[in-house]
Amino acid sequence: MKHELYSELRTLYETSAADPHTFRIAVKLKDLIDGELLRKAVEMTMRRYPYFAVRACADGDGIYFEDNPAPLPVLHTDKRTVLGGEQTAGHLMAFCYWDNKLYIDAYHGLTDGGGIEPLIKTLLYYYCSAFYGKELPRDGIRMCGDEVSPDEWEDPAVRPPDCGEPILTQKWNKPAFQTAEAGIAHLIPDSIVYNIRIPEEVFMRFNISNDGSPATIAALLLARSIAALHPDAELPAVIAMCVNQRKALRAPFAHQSLVGDVRLPYTDRLKKMPFSMQATCFRGMVSLQSSEDMVLEEIRDYRALMNRLKAMSSHGERQQYCRERMEALSRCLTATVSYVGKANLGDLERYIQEYEALPSTALPSSHVPLTVEMSALHGSFFLNFIQYFRETDYFSAFIGQLRQNGIDYDVLNVTEALYPRIELPI
Repeated sequence: MKHELYSELRTLYETSAADPHTFRIAVKLKDLIDGELLRKAVEMTMRRYPYFAVRACADGDGIYFEDNPAPLPVLHTDKRTVLGGEQTAGHLMAFCYWDNKLYIDAYHGLTDGGGIEPLIKTLLYYYCSAFYGKELPRDGIRMCGDEVSPDEWEDPAVRPPDCGEPILTQKWNKPAFQTAEAGIAHLIPDSIVYNIRIPEEVFMRFNISNDGSPATIAALLLARSIAALHPDAELPAVIAMCVNQRKALRAPFAHQSLVGDVRLPYTDRLKKMPFSMQATCFRGMVSLQSSEDMVLEEIRDYRALMNRLKAMSSHGERQQYCRERMEALSRCLTATVSYVGKANLGDLERYIQEYEALPSTALPSSHVPLTVEMSALHGSFFLNFIQYFRETDYFSAFIGQLRQNGIDYDVLNVTEALYPRIELPI
């Protein structure tokens, strides 16, 4: 069955070898993984989520997803996968395992962290039930045999709620400080990832005392780190913070990649304020830019982009336009922060040690080579500090901000990224 695309098109035409727009979810279990039981769990899970079992196809100047009858790949490896190609039988998602780590690789044109979370819960339910020989509670878990609601597979951005009149408030769209041009970081093709663990109680107490939230405080700490390294910079550091658009679209069950952003400029005016007032300002900017009206205005702009793309006659023309558009946007941003939320896995949490997300990049790494990706589990926040350079200046400055503000932490490991690559038919 052919799936007409809408929300997916921008990501498809922005995708390149340098910016594959993929992500990897890593789940560290308590015990070594049984590959055969995992294959059976994947098979059961995919019966519940048929809209994830697709491949990308091109037909003339059109591109679409169609059902992929091949089994979803389950690979015994911790190495990088290539989605959409021979290794994954054309699938845009793959499951890998090594020792006690489970990896779920996915293409951002297919879904995002919020969209894939229900699938991960279902998969862990089937696997852990079989591995431990227990009938686990099913509360909040979608099961094979359930009716698949249209609310899950229909794209809410095609027919969004009434946008009303255009709003006057605009997001930051001026030039921002560029770390890639600042002289203390030399870009490399893949990223280095520092994994930091912060006790949830410690971080939440700090957030509350400063009128902040986990993501806004992380964004502020990152902005302050960059500003501390470049006190004489003429342009402000601007942090892009990812926002889940499902609430504004009134589509909590939609599986598509529905991520917008808020833009947080760390201006000279903010630098002069006390920390708690800086946090309040950042939180206010987040509240304003993530309001329903602002998100729907973004959807309105996306509709205009879709109309423009449809008027173009070739894939190459659309790719060039989307990549140039993203290039211009990235000039207005310095770094990104993304929080996939707390992994509410219920009774399954007893079998899991860690849960983390690793995106290939939120924006083109040539201009925005720094991302903090956050998740939470077992009373801890896990922060992946992802950078496209080997120098440690920015990471050391970030750690310095944690110490300066009395936030306890552990650096669990430092690795090179193994996010997936992608092959598309255009």
